[in-house]
Amino acid sequence: MAIFKPETSTKDYTSFTGICEFGIMGFVDKSAEFDWADLFIEVTVRQKDSEFDRKLQIKGTFDKVAGKITGGGGLKKLYHFFEQIGCEAGITVDGTWEDSKGNAIDSIEDYLNKHHVKASSTGADYPDLDYLGYFYKEQPKVPGGKSYIRILAKVYTKKESNIKQLESDVQWMKSKGYLKELTGDSETSETVNTMSGSALGNL
Repeated sequence: MAIFKPETSTKDYTSFTGICEFGIMGFVDKSAEFDWADLFIEVTVRQKDSEFDRKLQIKGTFDKVAGKITGGGGLKKLYHFFEQIGCEAGITVDGTWEDSKGNAIDSIEDYLNKHHVKASSTGADYPDLDYLGYFYKEQPKVPGGKSYIRILAKVYTKKESNIKQLESDVQWMKSKGYLKELTGDSETSETVNTMSGSALGNL
């Protein structure tokens, strides 16, 4: 009788770096804590198979003319994220929050926690894994410093076509120097391996 060995793959989707499934645990609005930030929403997320929470940050500044918002990278990040989680709220030119019907939102933190944190369908204290994100070890600001796992703010709903889209976004950000990822260690090598096709059999 022949020896049986299970197939192995370098594209390990249970890795905690690379493209991973995650769910949302909660939101905190930290915009008032930072003078430079017009927008700073911190999202607590939980990866597939992980016992630990990670922090995803939607942050940035707005372009303004005569005190009125006219655009900016912060808005692009915000509305991409809102589109993926199915949130139809938004920000006015005066910097206040409203829902899709024009009703004022006094606290965007409370609004997001009420409408966009879903109870788990498993009944456990664990979120449904509805999204795909890119988790990576960040290049430390000081050489030799500690490296932390971060998640890109540009996330997607969990479906097969979005794996390639996120993969493309990551490569573009790397080519432009916007994603400062730790290099030269085994975890970074694993990050590269988790990208193309790693999630296809798990959706």
